[in-house]
Amino acid sequence: MVAEPASTPLPSQVTPAQLIGEISRLVRQLPCPHCGQEGADSARTHSQALVPAAREPYDDVAPLDPLDEIGDDERWLWRLVEEAERVAAAAPPGPDPRQVALAEQRCQEAYEAEQKVQSRIHATITALAQPTSWLRPRHRAALARHLREDRAAAVLTAIQRGRIEEIRGRLRAVANRRADYLTAHRATLEAGRNARVELTRVLDDLIDRYARMAQPPAWFKFGLDYPPEPGTRREWLQHARETMVERRRANLHRVLL
Repeated sequence: MVAEPASTPLPSQVTPAQLIGEISRLVRQLPCPHCGQEGADSARTHSQALVPAAREPYDDVAPLDPLDEIGDDERWLWRLVEEAERVAAAAPPGPDPRQVALAEQRCQEAYEAEQKVQSRIHATITALAQPTSWLRPRHRAALARHLREDRAAAVLTAIQRGRIEEIRGRLRAVANRRADYLTAHRATLEAGRNARVELTRVLDDLIDRYARMAQPPAWFKFGLDYPPEPGTRREWLQHARETMVERRRANLHRVLL
């Protein structure tokens, strides 16, 4: 007779796949550690509830402070300032004021030196023209020698004055070219200056409103060391204005998504 196969395989006959399946079945029958219910469905439902359906959108841009909002009037003032800055940056460079002053001084000195030489020449010629000069031959010879020296000096002073005037002319041409450019764009530059004055009033008003807050923002309180130390009000206000200009210009070109 042929022996019937055993209904339950012996331990030596259990395959690895069967062993893993048996362990999985036993695990599914264990009670849920969260709710105490049996079965894997409750555990799966509970675990799914702990996992969010989607991540919250991440925005690394801080929310805009209400006082940081820029109105249309202020934007128009900033546009005038930026246009004036662009025009000023494109202006031809002017000469060094120290070089201009030095050239003017040297030119004046050369002119005075030439006038002195010409005065001596005129006086010597007048003295030699006197008939009595022939009665003093040595004196007349000395006058003639001085006349030759002064005429040579007059040539040198004239050459020196001409060179200095040429340098002064070049510096004046550079200055005139810049002046003509600024004159042609006077309206834009004046509008920018007026807008800058008005923006200073706007910034001072914003600084005052921030200072009156019960809880000023951190950048104002800690970044500007508010309130200022006694005796440093003017320096603190200037620093606060510069900081406000940076913040306003950053918000001016800020793209809100």
